[in-house]
Amino acid sequence: IFMARVADQSERYEDMVQFLKEIVKDSSEDISSDVRNLLSVGFKNLISAQRSAYKTVQAIEQNKKYAEYSSDCAAYKEKISKELETNCKK
Repeated sequence: IFMARVADQSERYEDMVQFLKEIVKDSSEDISSDVRNLLSVGFKNLISAQRSAYKTVQAIEQNKKYAEYSSDCAAYKEKISKELETNCKK
């Protein structure tokens, strides 16, 4: 749990989720409310950051000023979307 808290403090939410997944996997009992809350915070922040990135790229893609880069933005948006989907399935 300590390393999950360190990852939380350093805003490394993917690492935080990974540390907590190991705790859950290794636990033979129900997880504590502390672990459950940390897991919730980790996923929320991980997903939130990716959703924000997706929305930003989408706004740039739709801006007429950057029309020449719309295909690049679409590809980048697809990459973020796949990462988001992968993280949602964890």
